[in-house]
Amino acid sequence: MPMDLESLKTKFYQLVAPSLPNEWDVEAALEPLLDYEAEYLDGIFSQVPAIWPVSHSLCFAYLNAAGPALSCLAVEELSLWVHSLLDRYETGGLREARLFMADVEQQYACRLRGEGGVRLLDVRSRLQPYVNGLAGKEMPLVAADEVGTDSESIFLPNTIGVLQTHEHNFFLYKLIVSFQWASLSSGMYTAPQWLEVTRKSAHPLDRFFSGFSEPEKARSLYHIFETARVLNFLRHELPGLMREAGVILPLLPLTGDDSSQLNLLDWLQRGLLRGQWPVSSSSPLLARAVALMQRYQEEEVDNLVSLEAVRELMPLVPATEVFTGTSPLLFQGIMRLQEMRNLGAKEQTDKELRLMMTMKAQLPPKVNKTTQPHLEPGNTAGQEAADTALVIDTDSAWEQLPPFLHSLAQRIDNSESQPSEQAADQESSGKSGVVEQASSASGVGKSGQLFSRLSRGPADAKTEEKTVEPAVYDEWDYRRKGFRKNWCVVTEKELAPVHNTFIEQTLKKYRGQIRRLRYQFELLQTSERFIRRQRDGDDIDFDALVESLADVRAGHPPSDRLFIRLARDQRDIAASFLVDMSNSTAGWVGQSIKEALVLICEAMEVLNDRYAIYGFSGMRRLRCEIFPIKRLEERYSQTVRQRISAIGPREYTRMAPAIRHVSSLFAKVEAKVRLLIVLSDGKPEDYDDYKGEYAIEDTRHALLEAKAMGIHPFCITIDRQAHEYMAHMYGEVNYIFIDKINQLPSRMSEIYRTLTS
Repeated sequence: MPMDLESLKTKFYQLVAPSLPNEWDVEAALEPLLDYEAEYLDGIFSQVPAIWPVSHSLCFAYLNAAGPALSCLAVEELSLWVHSLLDRYETGGLREARLFMADVEQQYACRLRGEGGVRLLDVRSRLQPYVNGLAGKEMPLVAADEVGTDSESIFLPNTIGVLQTHEHNFFLYKLIVSFQWASLSSGMYTAPQWLEVTRKSAHPLDRFFSGFSEPEKARSLYHIFETARVLNFLRHELPGLMREAGVILPLLPLTGDDSSQLNLLDWLQRGLLRGQWPVSSSSPLLARAVALMQRYQEEEVDNLVSLEAVRELMPLVPATEVFTGTSPLLFQGIMRLQEMRNLGAKEQTDKELRLMMTMKAQLPPKVNKTTQPHLEPGNTAGQEAADTALVIDTDSAWEQLPPFLHSLAQRIDNSESQPSEQAADQESSGKSGVVEQASSASGVGKSGQLFSRLSRGPADAKTEEKTVEPAVYDEWDYRRKGFRKNWCVVTEKELAPVHNTFIEQTLKKYRGQIRRLRYQFELLQTSERFIRRQRDGDDIDFDALVESLADVRAGHPPSDRLFIRLARDQRDIAASFLVDMSNSTAGWVGQSIKEALVLICEAMEVLNDRYAIYGFSGMRRLRCEIFPIKRLEERYSQTVRQRISAIGPREYTRMAPAIRHVSSLFAKVEAKVRLLIVLSDGKPEDYDDYKGEYAIEDTRHALLEAKAMGIHPFCITIDRQAHEYMAHMYGEVNYIFIDKINQLPSRMSEIYRTLTS
């Protein structure tokens, strides 16, 4: 029985509490649902808690679209549809999510049945290793409006849905990347020697096309002839792919269907895809073009043949023949010649700069300090003599360079004189003017200025905060029972060492305890155990002997495994300590955590256990920060001690991204036992809506992911409310609560000894 509007509003407000949306927005979203039965309404409303925290606008749009969606989906399929809807929203925004909901049949139901379009986002993980294997290097796949390549990346459409089935559309993606790779490997963009190549200008092929009265026609002709050549190249290099392509190519859409209106490009496309070559034609242009293109199927040639074909055919193409209405084939894409030229120019400049630096390193020193005249204070004549010696030495080095490097240096010198630098020079014109006058007066020319620039070293790396490339991780959303893809950005940041007396005071304060810990840890270096029922050993296994005698009495053959052997096993343990650096650790909490780290490091120096220490903090999902205090293979040194001293309160406690990051690093470590020990003073929480049950469930899932990698997590917490959620996150025996913070340093070492004994 349908429900009334007030009942629907009451139910909706209960689901989104404590939020209080505008009543008129709620009524507008719920009115289309009044005619639906209770069963359908329960299914629709069951997804509201998953969508509302992500976007209120998306939730209202969902309520408007959910009813029509049930015309092609079963109620139990709504959760899967909503999961895909949220993925679309988080990757493409509200507009893409609305487009996804507007056509449920094509956007989702067809895919559910194995039909319909394919998204690049869904297939990139399969395509990227494939194209990297073809190219022999990393060649990123980038979403773009038009297919093509700039020689470093391959550009693909966001979605392909021109064919009927999911498999065919995926194969079309594969054909596109194969064709773009083959266009580079077969030399489609190679400039022949007779085409002039000049610096900082258009691509040589563009200059070739500009030699005709209609360059775009020449460009289109060259591209279609090269397409035929590249397809023939693929038939030799990837015959299996092209056998499958024989089924797909005839299905691709073409521009026109009226044979009386087809232009030259239309006919050549039909011939390539469907073998519909014109049998007879009164057009000498078409007949000659077909004859030239069919040559590619008979022999292997280079792009010179295509250039000659363009040169031969362009005079025959009438001015009334228009190619603009004929779109390139989907796998063809467009030729990005200028982008290739720009990348090539940049690579050439970088190469020349590296060459100059190499030459500079091999040159003799500019000034021989042992032969410099001694300068008395106020001795201007001696100063002038030193300046002259410097100029002569620099110019001598300059003359030692090969002649071709002189012009190269001139180009580099010119390239560095940018407007921004000139503006900066003008701001300090007083000082720079004096320097320039002095250089001019002493006779230092461009060679001296150039070598002066080359002698400038990079900034001192120790004074800069080093960072590595950020890592992106999913986040578990328990409400939708799925991940928010690529949601959290984790950045490793170097923790600047702090020089203070903290380490000395801690070692002095706990010196007696450290001695005891070292002794206890020495006993852990090897473990001893008895192995029973061995063929040889140190003592007799009486249980096995009794069983053997009983077997003899019973008429059975006795066992020869009658001994006990004492086995000494070497430890193979790796541990990673993950330290909470949120702002709630200020004061005695942070002090005790640092003291505990010092004690555990000092004690573990007598073991062979490998261990790492990472701090974590951050604010919101795009700024999750990890601070390496001691990496796994790094020795416990003075620098590590100073990093421990630098540990201090920062921001919030978004714990799951840190766990996922450390687990991903730890998963590559070969060890019999891998421990992940988390030190935290509270539950996971962040500035945004990352709190409560959501944060706990995400952290729990991150710990489950770590366990799936063979990593054993354990938590040491000082949160007095830990019993409410720790057992759920870590498991009943995988955490410990320390109620007195001053006990943390001594208890932490005992806990580690217990875990690894």
